Amino acid sequence: MAATAELLKELAQISLTAEEQKKEIESFKIRYPDITPEEAYRAMGMRLDLAEKKGHRMIGAKLGNTSMAKIAQVRDTMTLEGVKVNADPSYGFLFEYMPMKPEEILDLKDLIHPKVETELAFVTNRELYGPDVYSVDVMNATEYVTPAFEIIDSRFKDFKVGGLTDAVIDNVSSARFKLGEVKANPRQIDLANLGVRTRINGQLVNFGASGAVMGHPARAVSALVRLMYQYLDMPLPAGSIVLSGAIIPSTFLHPGDMVESEFSEIGSIKLEVTR
Repeated sequence: MAATAELLKELAQISLTAEEQKKEIESFKIRYPDITPEEAYRAMGMRLDLAEKKGHRMIGAKLGNTSMAKIAQVRDTMTLEGVKVNADPSYGFLFEYMPMKPEEILDLKDLIHPKVETELAFVTNRELYGPDVYSVDVMNATEYVTPAFEIIDSRFKDFKVGGLTDAVIDNVSSARFKLGEVKANPRQIDLANLGVRTRINGQLVNFGASGAVMGHPARAVSALVRLMYQYLDMPLPAGSIVLSGAIIPSTFLHPGDMVESEFSEIGSIKLEVTR
């Protein structure tokens, strides 16, 4: 049975309220197991409308499930038992309250159970729209790329998601992000082969390469544009910030943590957490 518009709007409001109040909610999948991806994206569009009516402004988008390391982590530790993991990319929106300032310290009181992901961010200088956008179009529309941390914070209890539909309705766990200071021309570096090492409190926790993201992170951004067209008939506006997805698995954050990721060619980025 198809989900009604009233139900989808109700679920969107529940997710948005949980984000605002920093409270966990139960999986939607448990109570409404038949919600389709198409319906979930409709609900996410409603969530966007609800946020904008509160005065928030969309400034970009983020991707999920763009690397095998992240898909494996979602399957093994972040999904309710018995729920099949969809390996297709997903996306959510970024808002004006999410970016952190260069010297800002992340306050865990503002979040529920945050994790940090090391990513590559794209900043666009022209609109991208339609079903036929590919990585070359993304490269031509990118003003610069920069290292990034995304702080994800699923609103679902214990950070356990009931598959794609839960994730999408919950804006794919979007919470905060931080951009690096280097603004690199994507046509002057090898975007598929940037080495990445992430340390927390000086200890190496993981390493990888930017090509882990769909073979080339610009492919992830092109997939985002096609998904926005497919499900919500939306363009990616010029000037958008796009987080292309986790290069390595995410890690829970704790009081006093200092996170640093080093990228070959484009420098490093640091994140400090309050004690």
